[in-house]
Amino acid sequence: MDELERTAEELQSRAAPDDESEEEKRERVRRELQKVAKEQAERRATGKQMFDLGQRAYGKGMYGRSIEFLEAALTIIRPSSLLGGEIQIWLAMAYDANRRHKDSIALYKELENTHPMISIRRQAAEFRYIAEAPKLKISNDEVVTIPQIGSSWDWYAGTWSDKIPEQEDKKRKMVAAASQPEPSTNVFGNLFLLRPPGEWKKSAWAIVTLWAVLIGTAFYLQR
Repeated sequence: MDELERTAEELQSRAAPDDESEEEKRERVRRELQKVAKEQAERRATGKQMFDLGQRAYGKGMYGRSIEFLEAALTIIRPSSLLGGEIQIWLAMAYDANRRHKDSIALYKELENTHPMISIRRQAAEFRYIAEAPKLKISNDEVVTIPQIGSSWDWYAGTWSDKIPEQEDKKRKMVAAASQPEPSTNVFGNLFLLRPPGEWKKSAWAIVTLWAVLIGTAFYLQR
């Protein structure tokens, strides 16, 4: 917007042709401003695209490529703008990630001291504080180690897998035994299988009496 205002002032201050009316002058300035605004929009879109590519490269760990995109974006976007400040914050982060620690701190300090946007100055101060904080170093004695439990687990799993077939075999036997039908007590069938002793053959009356008693008992038991 500042650039458009400056362009408008320049156009207004230019000497108009002698035969140009006031209406024609306003129309000429309007066309010039539209042209400048279109060019600025295109440049801003290109700068935002470069900024987006720099952020993506940073997210993928391609810090060198991220620096290239972010620096290219700053050639298009005005550094003193809000977007320009955000680009420089990301650029300082990329410097630090790419082992350019001094460049990162220097850029943070520059933004903190000179950028017109309060939010950018505040972010730069916070990130500089984090970047300048001493890195925590952990000795080998302080590293937490987790004991290997694979051997004991493998032994337990093997023992358990050995017991499974035995338990399954016992279960199958119990199911098979329970599924077998119990032998039916067919009293009449058993009666016909009886054979009278040899000495009873001489007395037909004794045989008939015995059979009558057995059949009556069978009927009584079946009720």
